[in-house]
Amino acid sequence: MDYLPLARVNTVAYCPRRFYLEYILGELYANHHVIEGQYLHERAYTEPDELSGLWVWSDRLGLVGVVDRLEWRKGEALVVEYKVGRASEEAYLSDAVQLAAQALCLLESRGIEAKRGFVYYHKSHVRREVAFTEALFAAVEKAVARMRTLLGSSRPPGVEVPPAKCGGCSVREACQPELWRKGVAGWV
Repeated sequence: MDYLPLARVNTVAYCPRRFYLEYILGELYANHHVIEGQYLHERAYTEPDELSGLWVWSDRLGLVGVVDRLEWRKGEALVVEYKVGRASEEAYLSDAVQLAAQALCLLESRGIEAKRGFVYYHKSHVRREVAFTEALFAAVEKAVARMRTLLGSSRPPGVEVPPAKCGGCSVREACQPELWRKGVAGWV
């Protein structure tokens, strides 16, 4: 089994079509969101007793990737993921699923159990706590299964997300979501 990038769990949970276009077809474009994200991750601040850029993996799930930041509070391990965007009242589901995948990989590869973590939204300068529940771990399993199914597919899936999610997407030009929504995809 080939290992898949841990960060792509977020992509497939957000938009399976985007996952297919980026990971399988290689349609990667560095728009301002992507460039800001790279810059944010490079400049992330870490306290002396914390770890940044910690490599983790799961042989069971076939995932490998990086935990942006591992903090310790009163002996409790906390996983932190940095995101460029603005926060909502709760962490976005795709971000929470990615964070839970990091926690599973951290436990399997390093023997460190995290029961919760945080998504830091740079534009809002706030963190949103994510409790790692069985339902969230099941969402990780579902996302990984979807990734593997899409890897075996000869065609990308249709557009499955609402138009609001397409606005700042880095693969919008390759995706052409408006055409898919109008049914033009059926002509191909």
